[in-house]
Amino acid sequence: MEGSEILSLEVIEASLSTKIIGRGQHLDSNLSKNELWDEIDSTNTRAAALAAQGCPEGVMVIARQQTAGRGRLGRAWISPPDAGISFSVVLRPKIELSRLPLITLATGVAVAQAIEASVGVRPGLKWVNDLTLSGRKLGGILAEMPGQALIIGIGINVRLKADELPDELKDKVEWLERAAGGPVDPNLVVMELAHKLEAQYELLKAGKTEEILGLWRAYSVTLGQMIEARSANQVITGKAIDIADSGALIVEAEDGTRTELVAGEISLRLQDGSYC
Repeated sequence: MEGSEILSLEVIEASLSTKIIGRGQHLDSNLSKNELWDEIDSTNTRAAALAAQGCPEGVMVIARQQTAGRGRLGRAWISPPDAGISFSVVLRPKIELSRLPLITLATGVAVAQAIEASVGVRPGLKWVNDLTLSGRKLGGILAEMPGQALIIGIGINVRLKADELPDELKDKVEWLERAAGGPVDPNLVVMELAHKLEAQYELLKAGKTEEILGLWRAYSVTLGQMIEARSANQVITGKAIDIADSGALIVEAEDGTRTELVAGEISLRLQDGSYC
């Protein structure tokens, strides 16, 4: 796999020893194959379409470029050709919609572990769905339930060109090759991601919430910080002190009042205005 710097489904599948993630291709159905696209509007949209058609659990949709990628709150996700990893997977857990924040946190742990194992740099996790390095955004997670299936979408910056970024993003984004100081094999990252994500998924299904949250806390760049959370009708300021079992962020105000923030429509920043 060394030296393979372009995403290759053949290389990824040959390296998998998972039981669920990426294993849909072994089922006798044309709808069950993993997909790698040179260009696609959104891997999450495609994964949702496959799920609606009845594809089995574990099918992966990967793209070298997204033209209409999106993040939480409908924000656009920039994805130039071969500059990053756009990855979505179809899961079918028996889980309530209210547990989506916990699913997002578990996914964040898996992505951080995968990057640490494959690249040797340790990302931070900003509640609820962002990956960071050196105070800049490295990637993001978008979990959706468009029907009975759960679609987990992951975007990771691998190689970007600073001179091609919009001015407003140049100091706000990070990518793996800059952080690692050399080439990064995206196939190795995806392979590790599949294995780490499956491990977190098994913990989630087994109800091992505290184990997931303990791992998330270890990667968190949010806990212990003074934050400002904005929704459509209120602003909450205080110290992020912990994560609830539901995945909500517990914030303590100066007067000791505690509030549990649920992801939803909330935009969160540190109180000093920095990203993380």
